[in-house]
Amino acid sequence: MSDVPMVDLLVRHQARRLGGVPTVGALVGPVGLGVRAWRGWCGERPCVVTSADQFVTRWVETLFAAFPPQAAACGWLAVAAGRAVGAVAADLERMTRFDLDQLTRVLGIDPRRPGAAAALLVLRDRLAGTATTAARFVAESAGAGTAAERAARVVRAVAELYPPEAWPALLVTPPADTGPDWALSAARALEHVAAAEPRLPVALALTAEEYARLASRSDLRAVALLREGFVELRGVTGNQLEERFRNAGVAAPPPAVRDRLADTGLADDVAAAFVAAARAVHAPPAGGAASDFRSVHEELLYGLLESMPETAGLFRPNRPLGFRHGHKPAEADLVAESLKLVVEVDGGHYHLTPDQYRRDRRKDWLYQRHGYAVLRFLAEDVASDPGPALDSILEAVAFRRSLLLPTSPGEL
Repeated sequence: MSDVPMVDLLVRHQARRLGGVPTVGALVGPVGLGVRAWRGWCGERPCVVTSADQFVTRWVETLFAAFPPQAAACGWLAVAAGRAVGAVAADLERMTRFDLDQLTRVLGIDPRRPGAAAALLVLRDRLAGTATTAARFVAESAGAGTAAERAARVVRAVAELYPPEAWPALLVTPPADTGPDWALSAARALEHVAAAEPRLPVALALTAEEYARLASRSDLRAVALLREGFVELRGVTGNQLEERFRNAGVAAPPPAVRDRLADTGLADDVAAAFVAAARAVHAPPAGGAASDFRSVHEELLYGLLESMPETAGLFRPNRPLGFRHGHKPAEADLVAESLKLVVEVDGGHYHLTPDQYRRDRRKDWLYQRHGYAVLRFLAEDVASDPGPALDSILEAVAFRRSLLLPTSPGEL
């Protein structure tokens, strides 16, 4: 255990990485707290939080979405040729596959190097008029071997193709179906990734029980890395949450609700929003300080979504959409633009009249016309037990992702 503040530990770990020391963070505690801690430390840096299954593909997808691979490959070729990027891009518009292979030989490029192989894959796809998907990039770059060895090859290829500031910081979380050895497999994969490129920020989120099981394997290098990268996370417990409700003069939620939130990771600010949301059901607050949220119920739901690996960083509060509702740009309480998924929280104090009901139904039709799926929840339900709302949102997120981001069996 350490008395050093969590953020300071994460900063120290990154200093080790920048010094070329392979480092794997171990965020130990409720997984939701690990998600919030990692994203908070990343700040403006690209960041991906993903489950242990197919984490390499998800990482590359995040990278490609922010920095298109064709531009990166063109820049790589420009450096190899000692020419301006614009001139190389213009030449590529006139090239054939044969021309590219000839240029590779003239420049003395070794196509077996990970970065060269990755760049040539992307450039050949470009010449063929197709875009290189993350799944194809991973499959071609990974080669043969164990899952850990294949993951390391992909990272090495990315590191040679992209500058360090483009690499997304990676947090691996438990898969939906956790077998007894998932944590050890993930730790071994991250050990290889950190060895392949020590500067890449990587970490594993796992519970105290999972960490204790791994720590008994003291003979393994992967476990030694986790011990060196240990960060303990503590959130608001179920009993502490009950006490906060009692002090606020509000009836506490049932023990099952409190325990579920505490077990998944209840941060202090989310616990405060939970109490405020319950209080607001009985006594709606007057206009207060400026906020991204129109209600404490939205703030509570957003805070919980930010603590879940499946939804962290996905939703934004009260963002204008690309169409109008009446005389103003349409806004949603919470919107996941990449999935075209909207969440609305209907407070009992704000949606009482028939006119308000009709207005919401018209807005729902506008959402549908513009390709959005919409989920609506009562503020009272969110305040009493947010679990069912979270379950519905997770189901909708998984469904929308299955439409937009199909995966193939055997992906890393």
